[in-house]
Amino acid sequence: MHMLFRLFGPRRRKNQEDIAVRAAEVIVQVLFDIGLARFLGGTVVLDRQFRIRFYGAPPQPSGDTIASLALRELEEARAFHAHVLRAGIDAPALERQARVMADAILRELRTQSPALRALPAARRERRTNLRAA
Repeated sequence: MHMLFRLFGPRRRKNQEDIAVRAAEVIVQVLFDIGLARFLGGTVVLDRQFRIRFYGAPPQPSGDTIASLALRELEEARAFHAHVLRAGIDAPALERQARVMADAILRELRTQSPALRALPAARRERRTNLRAA
């Protein structure tokens, strides 16, 4: 039943905030999997479904890619590198720094992708008409 709902049910529309949160999750996961040096030597790609993907080596050109960024090109990457070396992989500090890095990644991907710029910045909350009793 769950599979049918996922196939035919309503889909949430992506927004830039969701993509930034996912980018921060990818950063933390990749750091734990392959380490800081290989992470900063990699490339982040945004595909047509607005999914963030990390590649340790430069990816092959694809028609599905709408934006790509080599992480070593980011100014924030040097600060991120210094912070992680100084503080280690401390979970709360790493989450803060990963969010800063994710925001920088999205900033650069936005410059390459009109489709990403066209997404809403954040999800609108549904308003309910509840009256105070």
